[in-house]
Amino acid sequence: MSDPITCVAVDDHPTVRHGLELLLGSDEDVKLLETVHSGEEALAAVGRHDPEVVIVDVRLPGMDGVSTVKRITEQAPKTSTVMFSAYGDKRLLSDAIAAGARGYVLKGSPPEDLLRAIRTVNAGEAFVDPSLSPALLLSDAAAAGSALSEREREILQLLAEGLHTDQVAGRIGLSSETVKSDTKRAIQKLEAEGRVHAVAIALRQALIE
Repeated sequence: MSDPITCVAVDDHPTVRHGLELLLGSDEDVKLLETVHSGEEALAAVGRHDPEVVIVDVRLPGMDGVSTVKRITEQAPKTSTVMFSAYGDKRLLSDAIAAGARGYVLKGSPPEDLLRAIRTVNAGEAFVDPSLSPALLLSDAAAAGSALSEREREILQLLAEGLHTDQVAGRIGLSSETVKSDTKRAIQKLEAEGRVHAVAIALRQALIE
């Protein structure tokens, strides 16, 4: 059995922190090392624990969640961050991805989605909350996405659903290397900064659901 995924969570609301402690403490795949209430405390906790995943609230006192994600990414590039937000705003999603977040989960989603996001980003994959609909994230700039092939769209769709590269490969009958190559090509076509950003752009442009 593999070691549990080590996590730190930052949220300014005591009730949410308690809920995260109960949720993450009940899952054998995850080990919650500490919960804190500000971005500054999150950076200190990352320095103490070197966690694999940090769950970050958007609205924090002082340094906001997006800035916290950016600082964590700079301070601990091997640590993955998941934005945990009550807001499905397309600008917040884009800002979080640009700051380095590998996942974005809404607080109103089922608790299992957060656990799935933690596992997904720890495996090096992207996770965007499935309830973020294309209608909400729709962008006027769809020209870049029009160049995507059907297979590239299919791969981005499966990545958006939380599948890992190997799982995508098995689902559509391709090798993992081919999936990686197609993903890289889609990232280039969308002028994205990485896989998570490409998924976010594809959602915004309603190229995937």
